[in-house]
Amino acid sequence: MNAAETITLEFLQDLLGGGDPPVTVTSFQVRSGAGTGDNYTSTLYRVSVRGTVGGSPWRRSLMCKCLPADPEQRQVFKSDLLFRNEVAFYTEALPALLEFQREAGGGGAWRGVARCLLARGDLLVLEDLAERGFRMADRRRGLDAAHCGAALRQLARLHGLALAMKRRRPQRFRQRVAGALAETFFVGDNSAWYREYYRSAADNAVAMVGKFLAEEDGEAGARYLQRLRDFACDGDFFGRMVALVQPREPLAVLCHGDCWTNNLLFRYGDDGAIVEVCLIDFQIARYASPALDISNLLYVCTTPEMRAQHGRQLLRDYHSSLVDTLRGLGCEQPSAEELWDMLEVEMRDCGRFGLGLALDMLPITTCETGEMPRLREGGDSGAGAGPAWSYQCTEECARRMAGLVKELVDSGQL
Repeated sequence: MNAAETITLEFLQDLLGGGDPPVTVTSFQVRSGAGTGDNYTSTLYRVSVRGTVGGSPWRRSLMCKCLPADPEQRQVFKSDLLFRNEVAFYTEALPALLEFQREAGGGGAWRGVARCLLARGDLLVLEDLAERGFRMADRRRGLDAAHCGAALRQLARLHGLALAMKRRRPQRFRQRVAGALAETFFVGDNSAWYREYYRSAADNAVAMVGKFLAEEDGEAGARYLQRLRDFACDGDFFGRMVALVQPREPLAVLCHGDCWTNNLLFRYGDDGAIVEVCLIDFQIARYASPALDISNLLYVCTTPEMRAQHGRQLLRDYHSSLVDTLRGLGCEQPSAEELWDMLEVEMRDCGRFGLGLALDMLPITTCETGEMPRLREGGDSGAGAGPAWSYQCTEECARRMAGLVKELVDSGQL
């Protein structure tokens, strides 16, 4: 029996019926919780539950996240490892952080994640944030300054909570937060598995950036293209990414790990302003530099024009939220000035990590739902190698990728 088949009336009654007053579950309906191409490593269901409380009608919507039923799909995407890491986030790391927050007088429970009702090896049950009015932004448009700023401030609160706990409760942090999570993607043992995956992504990026720069920049574009080749196509790319995810002290924090548009949910006020942000999908949560999350968000989810106009201020907004979080948790060091200098160093040294993610994420963020990258049939990946993709890249994808390469080269990061 797979995890989805465990969602029965009895299961839901045991999960939800223990309130005061108690809930009596009478019926439920299961439907898909994700669109085509939105999720490869797990299966999402939205479960609408009906019942009664004290004789009055009651209803609730839940999100159930399961391991894929297909063993081959689970192997291709290493779903079991990813799932275990997310379960560890909800059962170990997050409770430890919230416990510290209460001790430190930092207010009530952090509101940046969905409430988790159950987390076990093959199943997660979370509140359906749509019931509280949260919704996803349009991944194809790219985040504007307001949405990116709100997401960065929420990231800063998560990072700040981890950094404060590391400084004030170092042993507990090492054991229950940093020690609970494992790098699930960029580890040396995965190099052969993802060789074809990133070779196809890099070849695709070089082809479309080369074509775009030839049309837009002529011979001047050759320098940018060569820097991209040097980073992604010389056989050491995966090793570079492995090195970039290593914790860099003293600023290493708990990172979300997969911070792109589809893993951000926004709630709006009556005037359309963003009121709240929630982060979802912690399968790649890791202990690493905060620059990894920041560069993921900025370089995968925004346009070059938005970054050129607002990028510096957005980093300042992140820094301000990080400083406020640390102070609210009784952590006065490092000072605001020192913290800004440290952030600049992290972004200079680790910002190109975002380009590494963009190689395969920009085609996903910019394409139509029906044109999502697909696993390539056959191929020459060789023994021990994993998935490879066939890309259908848009002109917008080429424009954003070329703009990102130029931006990183011009800033000295690439």
